[in-house]
Amino acid sequence: MKTQMATLTLAVLGGVGAMLAPGASAAANIGYYDASGYSAGVPAAITALGHTPVPISTLDTASLTGLKALVLTSCGGQPLLSAPNAALNTAVQNGMTLIVESGCSAEASSSFINSLNLPGAPNYSPTSAAAYPEADDIEIPAGSPITTGPGGTLTATSLDRIPAGSGGLYNMTHYYPSSALPAGAVILLTTGNTDHVGAFAWSVGSGRVIHTETQSSFALPGSYAAGNSESFIPGMVTYFKNLLSWASGPATTCASSGYTGTQLLWCVKICESGLTGKALDDWIHRWIRQFRQLPYCAVNGNPPPPPPGGEG
Repeated sequence: MKTQMATLTLAVLGGVGAMLAPGASAAANIGYYDASGYSAGVPAAITALGHTPVPISTLDTASLTGLKALVLTSCGGQPLLSAPNAALNTAVQNGMTLIVESGCSAEASSSFINSLNLPGAPNYSPTSAAAYPEADDIEIPAGSPITTGPGGTLTATSLDRIPAGSGGLYNMTHYYPSSALPAGAVILLTTGNTDHVGAFAWSVGSGRVIHTETQSSFALPGSYAAGNSESFIPGMVTYFKNLLSWASGPATTCASSGYTGTQLLWCVKICESGLTGKALDDWIHRWIRQFRQLPYCAVNGNPPPPPPGGEG
């Protein structure tokens, strides 16, 4: 035990930076590009899932490097991709997940996103008109990976508009025939007609693309429609968080590492509060004296098991 204490103390005396590695947890950098102007709540949603939001203004190699996922939102005829983008294609090929939310009520999606310009160059088109009133009834297919997640659990009615046709926000704006989807597509949402798909994903190299014909980012707290009265607003928030979690993977946090009580409070101070310098050094010394191990955000990002009894 004395040897272990000496080793840990030397790690601290060698400098906080030597013991704590930036990004040592599974928390990831998630980019967001809001061409709609309606999705201001996306950064807070990313943060709430334990990840770091990164604003993106240019889809180039420098901007996309290091991103685990990228959220693109568009509406009002503003194009997301007016042509194929080599940097975006490469980022997805190398493992990034691209989330495209193109739900807009006034135009067909093809007016501001051409599927051929997406990674993998799939060739599909939406219905020529909006999906409602059919989209008043949204179904989550069995096995859909967004049914349950950090946002909660979606039920058969979570995304329905009740009463039908109410309000100014839409839960699904267009649908795609299942026969037109990219090969191997994972279906996330449909209307009551299971051949009419409103959200789906496909793999490209080591990454994937998710296309969702919803306005879920508009419903997030801080976004323009957060205060609307549609019945599906809470469901849209759940859906977006579950979708983002599936796209980026769960983040390792003090809570998810099993810490409780005092150990949880101290872990948050060290790993998740943004402390630096002497203040952080003091908390690390205190942690080592009490628990005789390193917190989850230590070198190599190996979360230590809580000591017997939970608090030392």
